[in-house]
Amino acid sequence: GIMMVLSDKSLKELLNSKELVITPYCADQLGPTSIDLHLGHMIVKYTCTSVDLKQSHNTYTSFQITSGGYAIQPGEFVLASTYEKVTIPNGYQGFIETRGSIARAGLQVHNTDGHIDPGSDHIITLEIVNNNNIPVVIYPEILICQIFLIKLTTLCDSVYCGKYLGQTAPTTYIP
Repeated sequence: GIMMVLSDKSLKELLNSKELVITPYCADQLGPTSIDLHLGHMIVKYTCTSVDLKQSHNTYTSFQITSGGYAIQPGEFVLASTYEKVTIPNGYQGFIETRGSIARAGLQVHNTDGHIDPGSDHIITLEIVNNNNIPVVIYPEILICQIFLIKLTTLCDSVYCGKYLGQTAPTTYIP
């Protein structure tokens, strides 16, 4: 089969039928083939000396991004999230990408994990890295990424019901 990325017309139909749910949502977030999403208010940073992939007690700190913004240092890795909660219907796969203007500033919003499975029903954790050689200041609720939907060849027998389902804040590594 051919991979089909949904157009604005198809995205609108899915939103209107309440199969695809983005909360909150405003019509001006809709682009030709994607929907823009905003940055949430929370940053999570690991505080352990190393992230141990066999352990679930890796330490971290979380804090609110103030109205003054948060400067992500060159090479720094932080977890954040979308402001919006996103529900992906069965029969579709979501993909997030960094918005072009954000990428041009040097930020990358996902660490190669840009897929959002059918059945996902939560805010999306963003794995933000500053690839610039100078700090980049981010602010809550800026437009940070965009989600694309791809139509699957058939419905899934089982939709996502994994360990991150229902997350309401940026979520750290879970083994």
